[in-house]
Amino acid sequence: MLPALYLAYGEGQAASTASGIFLALVVFTLGCLAFIFYGYKTYPADRK
Repeated sequence: MLPALYLAYGEGQAASTASGIFLALVVFTLGCLAFIFYGYKTYPADRK
């Protein structure tokens, strides 16, 4: 278990971890925007 933690949080993995977090935030933001856009497009149809 210790070697896995060392590989995951070692100094060499800092850049990949930061890029992974950034990529996750971008995907999460796009998902939220897509959900808001979908709700905005379907809401008038639900009211009628």
